[in-house]
Amino acid sequence: MTPEQLQIYFNTSPAIRLLQATSAPHVVCFLYERFKQARAIDIPHSELLPALAGYQERLQEAGCEALRDKPEEYLREWSSPEKRWLHRFLAAGRNEPVYELTKHSEQVIGFLEHALQQDLSFVGTESRLRLVMQTLEELVIGASDDPVARLQHLREEQARIAQQIEDIEQHGRVTTFAPTRIREQFALAVRMLKQLQGDFRAVEEKFKEITRQVQQRQVQGLDSRGGILGDALGAEDELKRQDQGVSFFEFLRFIQSPQQQDRLQAIIQQLLHLRELAEQAEGLDTIRHMVRGLLDEAEKVLHTTRRLSSSLRRLLDTRTQHERRRVTEVLRQIRVLAASMNDDPPRQVGLDIDHTLEMYAPLSRTNWSPPARFEQVDLSEYVADEDLRREVFRAFLQLRPINWKGMRERIRQMVEWHGRCTLGEILTDEPPAGLVDVLGYLQIACDDGHLVRPDAMEEILLPPSADDSRTLALTVPLVTFVGRGT
Repeated sequence: MTPEQLQIYFNTSPAIRLLQATSAPHVVCFLYERFKQARAIDIPHSELLPALAGYQERLQEAGCEALRDKPEEYLREWSSPEKRWLHRFLAAGRNEPVYELTKHSEQVIGFLEHALQQDLSFVGTESRLRLVMQTLEELVIGASDDPVARLQHLREEQARIAQQIEDIEQHGRVTTFAPTRIREQFALAVRMLKQLQGDFRAVEEKFKEITRQVQQRQVQGLDSRGGILGDALGAEDELKRQDQGVSFFEFLRFIQSPQQQDRLQAIIQQLLHLRELAEQAEGLDTIRHMVRGLLDEAEKVLHTTRRLSSSLRRLLDTRTQHERRRVTEVLRQIRVLAASMNDDPPRQVGLDIDHTLEMYAPLSRTNWSPPARFEQVDLSEYVADEDLRREVFRAFLQLRPINWKGMRERIRQMVEWHGRCTLGEILTDEPPAGLVDVLGYLQIACDDGHLVRPDAMEEILLPPSADDSRTLALTVPLVTFVGRGT
């Protein structure tokens, strides 16, 4: 680390630009809420835009002057090459842009989480020292090919385990961790998990860069197919040989193993019942969704590698070679034509599109039905009640949007863990914020084809909330959420 290196990094890093931005606290908070707290890897434009608009309204109601422009402008700015705080792209099968955090935003969020210690409120020095010593010890043992040293280590481990077994069998004595050590090690595991989720961006960026280079060289048509293919395969092999790539693919084999997934789920269930961790709500929530979150992150990286493979397959397809050459020639002609019009550009630019005639079968139309008739009400003498109007508007402003995606994800996880579950079990495991959440689950049950029995009823108790101090007892149809194909 030298002053020159730091100067270049400070001048060019998008992460530093985010930290130095005037509205940095509000930008980071919004990105953290929408992506990290919601456990969303990518968010479509139709969801992120109203979420940002709602966030801006909350800031204005609190008297904050930040983020006053249109939300579309901010999303465009944050995704620009100058900022690079969000990655905006078109995903396969979607007709709108999708946003995801860049590695620079991941670095900022990870740095601030570590600095503020939001969810843990202490630094576990003992646990980290133990982890360092254990890691170094495993390194020394695993790197040594000395049979005598390995046997000595195994015999020491055998003696230690035998002593523990003897203490339990003869004296019934079980040595447990101190509560402080439990919280420290849990805090360390949560922090490492969050860092791991952010590290996926770096691996994904490497594959994306290789894919972009292949596609650009294809379009330019200046290199032979063999040259492009050789460079691409060489870059991919080099990435897989690097420590980062080797570690990622080993992780992939580990997390995709059904045995390891079952093992992790069993460990998570035991953690959820430790009374020493009862107050670590945010950390427990992170651990609870660990397996699914890691699988989703890994799948996203694999999707990027599949795009690279698709580009290479198209490169090898001789049938598309003529088409690529034709596209290259058309692009060259467009550039030449644009250069010739540089001095006198056209004033009117238009595009004519020829539509094919669309045919419809006569029987596809519905039968005629009379238009709906509405009751006529004379409002000429009506005088509005301003107090009532303000009260209604205030009630509308207090309405909280339903998190459909989060609810469906919660249902999927409960069904994955238990095979099937009732509405009452879901609300017991994760209490609703209000009556609107219960209505949301009922709507999902009807829309997604879950089991709804109107002839059987279930009573659900809603605890008091910030908006209503009463305990509500609801009688709803018995709803059973099941998996696909059940």
